[in-house]
Amino acid sequence: MFTLGFVFLFILVAGGLRSVEVGCQNTQKLYVRDIWLCAVISYAVALTGFSIFLLISVLVSKTPWPTIADLRHLPWWAPFGGLVGGVAVIGMITVARYVGVATFNAVVIVSEMLVALVMDDLGLMGFAVRHATPPRLVAAGLICAAVYLMAKDSAPADSVTSPVSERVSR
Repeated sequence: MFTLGFVFLFILVAGGLRSVEVGCQNTQKLYVRDIWLCAVISYAVALTGFSIFLLISVLVSKTPWPTIADLRHLPWWAPFGGLVGGVAVIGMITVARYVGVATFNAVVIVSEMLVALVMDDLGLMGFAVRHATPPRLVAAGLICAAVYLMAKDSAPADSVTSPVSERVSR
């Protein structure tokens, strides 16, 4: 259905948007001042957007809805993806501004990659087994080394600018 090139292009765009998300979350935190409210606002906007896409999808594709039997067979942990993703949002809101977007995302990528290697190797959560072969482990090690170099050069900024505090002090 999709060419591999299109799949990788989609992944690249989605990954790039993660950096934009970090900027959105941190800017929102400066104005809203509460991490939990920031997360709720972010997910409310996402729910609204995805609800619109769902409505369009239903009208256009006529995809059948899941049956009760389908939902009964759903693994108990499957619906928690959004909540797990919320941990990343809280991380973005609380710490990314201290190390910068690049270092924050690089460290996230390392943690995602290491967990993913284990998940692939064991075939967890419905994924096909893809063993942690020596080339994959070397690649993971090189990525970890690159992230170490980036993190080592990402000391917290002397002052984190806040447009809110600048606006209030005028």
